[in-house]
Amino acid sequence: MPKSDFPALLQPGVHSLSLQELHDMAVAPFPADAQRLDLYQKLAMWIGALQACGVIGTLWVDGSFLTEKLGPDDIDCVLWNPDWASLASATPANARQISHLLDRTTAENLYGLDLYVVKTALGDVFHEKAYWRGVLGFGHDRVTAKGFAEVCL
Repeated sequence: MPKSDFPALLQPGVHSLSLQELHDMAVAPFPADAQRLDLYQKLAMWIGALQACGVIGTLWVDGSFLTEKLGPDDIDCVLWNPDWASLASATPANARQISHLLDRTTAENLYGLDLYVVKTALGDVFHEKAYWRGVLGFGHDRVTAKGFAEVCL
């Protein structure tokens, strides 16, 4: 039996949002939800740490964090093709930090993220994105369409 879903915060489809817009939609309307605020702050810290190392990419954000559920457990994320913003950023120290930040266990334990990192070959982008749109774009019943956010790093 699939889990039941809480009402979604976004209409079906992919919605490009800034980090501030994500906050305004998924955190600000829930002023008493300390867990939601904590998850958002950890997400912002994680994104900031990646950017400080010179990483760019596209992050799809989903899960109960994008529903009306009080106290979501984590934030579901798919990071698409993380890469260096410039070759000057590609230092051994930054590479070690990035490896740490993109580690699934670390992302869950330190940042509250259910993180998937997808690195696609040019010919596989369509199929990979179609797969993840199917995973993120529907409720647990696999029938009810819902939306998710896209945040550019």
